[in-house]
Amino acid sequence: MKASHLNRYFIKILLFFNLITFTNYILAQTSNDYKEEWSKKLIFKGLILEEKNYHIWCTSPIWGNDNKVHLFVSRIPILPNDKSYKKGFEYWYSSSEIAQYSSNSPEGPFTFQRVLLKPGEAPVGAWNSGTQHNPTIKYIDGKYVLLFHSNTSTLNNWTKKSHVIGMITSKNINGPWSAPKMILAPPSSSDTAIWSHKIFGGIDNPTLLKHPENGKYYLYYRGSYKATNGRTINTYGVAIASNLEGPYTHYPKRVTNNDETRFIEDPYVFVHKNKIYLLMTDNYLEKGLLLSSDDGLFFEFQDGKLGFDKMNQYVPDSILKKAPNYHADKFERPQLLLKKGKPTYLYAPAGVNLNNGPGTACYLFKIQY
Repeated sequence: MKASHLNRYFIKILLFFNLITFTNYILAQTSNDYKEEWSKKLIFKGLILEEKNYHIWCTSPIWGNDNKVHLFVSRIPILPNDKSYKKGFEYWYSSSEIAQYSSNSPEGPFTFQRVLLKPGEAPVGAWNSGTQHNPTIKYIDGKYVLLFHSNTSTLNNWTKKSHVIGMITSKNINGPWSAPKMILAPPSSSDTAIWSHKIFGGIDNPTLLKHPENGKYYLYYRGSYKATNGRTINTYGVAIASNLEGPYTHYPKRVTNNDETRFIEDPYVFVHKNKIYLLMTDNYLEKGLLLSSDDGLFFEFQDGKLGFDKMNQYVPDSILKKAPNYHADKFERPQLLLKKGKPTYLYAPAGVNLNNGPGTACYLFKIQY
């Protein structure tokens, strides 16, 4: 073979292997948008929602069928002469209500629309007679599905053990909404095959998805129990149903394997490119974590990526600590705005109000790809 032919032959081989390498690189980049830490994609946009008479919490966004962005929000009334974070907000367990806001843009401004659920509307002692808290909104099967937790608590009688998960649905983002329905309670203490039979409180922090492979409905929740060493483990379980409104059956195992050193809460679950993701608050790190799963039944805690950082990574300490209601340097209750299934914005409340208002407030991050 002539030298010139050899050179052309080796050039073709080199180009072939370069093409394979480039193709594999592209596939690797597109198969998992979250290979790098989620936190590197966040652009802090600032305070997005506050109310002069309420602590704002649990801000869950969705695009409505009116082409507006709607927020479903926990609001806890601020007590008279309340100048601190804890007074008033600590009554979330009994006096929270769920309100709806809307805007033409994910970045606001948001306008109050209506109160959907509030304490005292159900008869005393009913499963939903107390607080209305932890709203999370999803669009599933042509319906807007609002999950929340409720209980029988009053200001003078906090019974966390009665926390259960409820649901309302509507085909229109502005209603009418169905009557509240209790769809999940803790398992009986006699159901020893289920991990959550030993929880000492109720269940809360609901989040829901329709499984991309089997079409079933996976309802995730938080529960706490005592470990053998006497320390509390705060962790997640899931209940599964063949129909949106149930009945839901508790999956016997926990879905996260965190230990008692990691107090986790506030899960938000979503599907992206056939992988299931769980975004949560880690109260030990005071940061957010993003876990992933292939089947939605187990999320390896140790493989979690940084979901969002502490507040002082986005706002200078010199500004944070000047806020009169400065309380905690962290964001909580992360909720995502999806566009065609892709996360585009992150909404998260915090205990400090950078506008120097009297209550807690919600903040916004744009997710840049």
